[in-house]
Amino acid sequence: MLKLDEKLLNNLERFNVFVGAQESTFSSAVDVLSDSGSKFLFEKIYSMTDAPTNAVAASVYLRRYGFFIAAQLHVMCEHNILWTGELKDISLFTNSDTILFSIPSDGFRNVQNREEDIRFILEKYGHPVVTYFSKHAKISKLILWENIWGYVLWMYSMLLQESSPSAQYDLTVLLEDETWKPAMRRSPFKQFIKNQEALDAMANYKRTTCCLYKELPNTEQCPYCPLAK
Repeated sequence: MLKLDEKLLNNLERFNVFVGAQESTFSSAVDVLSDSGSKFLFEKIYSMTDAPTNAVAASVYLRRYGFFIAAQLHVMCEHNILWTGELKDISLFTNSDTILFSIPSDGFRNVQNREEDIRFILEKYGHPVVTYFSKHAKISKLILWENIWGYVLWMYSMLLQESSPSAQYDLTVLLEDETWKPAMRRSPFKQFIKNQEALDAMANYKRTTCCLYKELPNTEQCPYCPLAK
C-alpha cells in the first residue's frame, strides 16, 4: 500500500475529498445509483437547498461530485498517483449542509499509463454516474459533464500557472474524442473549451449549458450562465 504524504492529503481535501471514515456519512457513490438511493439523495438535497425538481437536485449533486473527479485528475497530475477503489468505497457525508466525499486509504497506486489511467477515471467514476442521473432525473448529460468541467478547468488552470509538467498533456488527452469512446462520440470538454487555451477559457469562463441553479429559491443566474444577457 502506498504511503500518502501530507501534501497529497491536503490536495485531496482542497477538493472536498477526505481519506478515512468521517462522521455524518449517509450513503455511498454506488448506493445513490438506484431508485431508493437516489430518492434518499434527492431528499437530502431538497432539505439543504429546496431544489424544486429531480433535475435540479441531480445538477446540485454533480456540481459536488465534480470535485471528486477533479481531485482524481489533480492527484494524478501533481503526484503521479491514482486512487482505484470502487464506487461503493466512496462515502458521502455532510458538513454545514454541503455534500463531501471520503475514501479509504487503500486503493492508491502509481500512474502507469497516462492515457489509460485518464480513461479509467472517466469509465469507472464518470460515465456510470453521469449516465444514471441523466436518465433518472431527465437532465442532459452535457449539463452534468459541464458541472464537472468547471472544476476540472479551474484545477488545470492552477496547475498550468504553476508550470506543472503533466497538466497540459493530461488536459489534451481529455480533449481528444477517442478518450471518451465508446460512451460518448465526442469529448464534451472539447465542446466546452471552444478551441481556447485553458487559461483563456478560465479567464473568460462562460458555460455552454445552464446548470439550473437559477431554479433554486432566492438564486439568480450565475454570471457565466449562457442565458445571462
